[in-house]
Amino acid sequence: MLKNNWTLNTDLILFLVFISFFYSCAPKINFTASPAIITKGDSVLLNWKVKGKPTLMFDQRKISHPPNDSMEILEFTLSVQRGKKEKYIKRQVSILPKESTDEVVLITNDIKGDTLIASGIKDSSLWADFEVISISSLSKRPLIILHAGRESELRDSEIPSNLLEGTHYAGSWKIMTLLSEAEKKDHSIIPDQLEIKVLICPLKK
Repeated sequence: MLKNNWTLNTDLILFLVFISFFYSCAPKINFTASPAIITKGDSVLLNWKVKGKPTLMFDQRKISHPPNDSMEILEFTLSVQRGKKEKYIKRQVSILPKESTDEVVLITNDIKGDTLIASGIKDSSLWADFEVISISSLSKRPLIILHAGRESELRDSEIPSNLLEGTHYAGSWKIMTLLSEAEKKDHSIIPDQLEIKVLICPLKK
């Protein structure tokens, strides 16, 4: 019985050694492209560390991606060959025009008195190099916007506000609105998110 157990364990060790050898012979890639969002004329920094022979290819194309219908995608493909094996990794960078629109969509997560509150964060790893030009409502109700230590009120979705102009787009956002009489009586009809449209551009340096 002991001999059988030892045989099984030995087979397992040999199997693991074989798997380790197989993967050590396969190409290895560590590949990044940053920043992930740029505007026309900006540079992209590519970093890679590979085991094998690398080949870099790229493709640029327009895509339909509301609200940025004029967005383009720059796709980099790093292919690495080692022996008879080949592996590739793709990285994409979004290219925006000098002025473009994006949406801040926040989940409603609190009610204080008769005020509905939605809050969240715009990812700084994506949007650190952009600033706000103006904001407008997409929620079809009066809103109060808090961002970067400033406050802006939106009463009409057709009229944008520039009170947040020059603030960093990335960071914490809070949207507040008064509950209607119907929503006070029936919480099931309270919207589960509030949203605004933001006109943005690269940070002015």
